[in-house]
Amino acid sequence: MPATAILRTRIDSRRKARVEKILDQLGMTSTQAVNMFFAQIERRKGIPFPVAIQDNSDIAPPIEHVAKVWGELDPEDFSHLDKR
Repeated sequence: MPATAILRTRIDSRRKARVEKILDQLGMTSTQAVNMFFAQIERRKGIPFPVAIQDNSDIAPPIEHVAKVWGELDPEDFSHLDKR
């Protein structure tokens, strides 16, 4: 078995409790989750998700997606407006 190291970090206790509840439902421990996170960083040579200042991707889709969808709309068919 390879040598292990101890990682100490400070996390808001409420966040820790909420995350551990989710991890428990996934059948994982915090240690396993951190090891998975580190493995992905190692594999990808970077953080495995976008890290940006004022990333609004959760608010608005990327402009490329909007342009693609807009380009596929039929100028004579407005049925897409009825989907609510």
